[in-house]
Amino acid sequence: MRPHYSPRPASVGSAVAVFAATGLAALVAIWISVVWVARKDSTRSAVLDARDIAVAKSTTVAPVLSDGILRDDPAALARLDTEVRNKVLSPRTVRVKIWSEEGRILYSDDTPLVGQRFPLGPSERAALLTGSSLAHVSDLTEPENARDHHFHKLLEVYDGMRTTGGTPVLFEAYLRMSSVTAESRRTMASVAPAFLAGLALLLLVQIPVAWSMARRLQRGREQEKRLLHRAIEAGAVERRHIAADLHDGVVQALAGNAFSLAAAAGEAERAGMGEVARTVGTAAAELRQTVRELRNMMVAIAPPRLHQEGLATALADVVSPLQRRGVATTLSVEPVAISRGAESLVFRAAQEALRNVTYHADASHVGVTVEGTKDTIRLRVEDNGVGFVPGQGETSRETGHMGLPLLAELAEEAGGRLDIHSRPGAGTLLVLEVPVR
Repeated sequence: MRPHYSPRPASVGSAVAVFAATGLAALVAIWISVVWVARKDSTRSAVLDARDIAVAKSTTVAPVLSDGILRDDPAALARLDTEVRNKVLSPRTVRVKIWSEEGRILYSDDTPLVGQRFPLGPSERAALLTGSSLAHVSDLTEPENARDHHFHKLLEVYDGMRTTGGTPVLFEAYLRMSSVTAESRRTMASVAPAFLAGLALLLLVQIPVAWSMARRLQRGREQEKRLLHRAIEAGAVERRHIAADLHDGVVQALAGNAFSLAAAAGEAERAGMGEVARTVGTAAAELRQTVRELRNMMVAIAPPRLHQEGLATALADVVSPLQRRGVATTLSVEPVAISRGAESLVFRAAQEALRNVTYHADASHVGVTVEGTKDTIRLRVEDNGVGFVPGQGETSRETGHMGLPLLAELAEEAGGRLDIHSRPGAGTLLVLEVPVR
């Protein structure tokens, strides 16, 4: 598994650009949805308006709708035809039919249709008998509409009426569908600009707010980084003070005591006090070992030779305790011109990785490699230990990986990256890449 700690945050400009693009996409999606709903609604409203207009026109022919049309009376049909052509037909209303209850066309402005019979549908028959009205898109493939194909698309409006003698008949008017869609478009055109302007204004108002929030987040992160650097610098200073105090106080005192005990053991041996000599000699050896361990700790706390004698010497000091523990180690440091900051970061990363190997990896071999180019330096620390699951333990106090996220932050700040490759039972590989300057 391969985590990369602390991905680089996006800049304020790019973050706001992503926000604006997302907002624009949402605006487009909302606009498409609104247009679809509004178009359906406006089309429905236009159909209802067209129905009302057709029904209103049907009332103009009611006075001349005599029973004579039921008997095909030429005079009655002529009066009706004149009324239809003068008051009903228009560029919008292109066809009129009047049906009997039996499905016979009693009248049509298209004379060849008069007298033909076609079955009425349930809704048309219900309108005829109840005197109600309805409207729907015409099916020009039906036989009754065979002569109307050239109109392409029509809206049929039915209105139940009665002749002057009281006989139920069905008034049917055909309206151009283009007039209905034109009305729908006019409705949309009147509403769309204001709605679209409102959405655009909402997006534009949110962009400065998003910019301000992004700037606050950026300032917060920059402050966090400054505090981190201060903490690191303060920690480094404090480590140097602790190392100096240990060297000038405890270590010197213990070293002096060790020499004194060794001298006392020699005196006891010459005086024939063998048992005392052995006891004092053992105590002197233990003190010398304690001094060595303290000096190793001082190297780990504040390596005195990192910048003076170079990275290779400092890393050798860090690797040596593992060797004394019986862990096979290999160290390869390629000479690279490197800044003090990058050198400290590489050393810190190697130190943290080797500390985790010492206390947690249970490894029998560790390899440390430092190589670079004119622009980048790379550190690899690889062990054959027990490994771990990245993302589950590297920040816990119990597993000892608290330093890895911190080092990743430092690498990130320096323009580099820190990767961890590990899985249980397969060891761990730490790879740090940072610019040399």
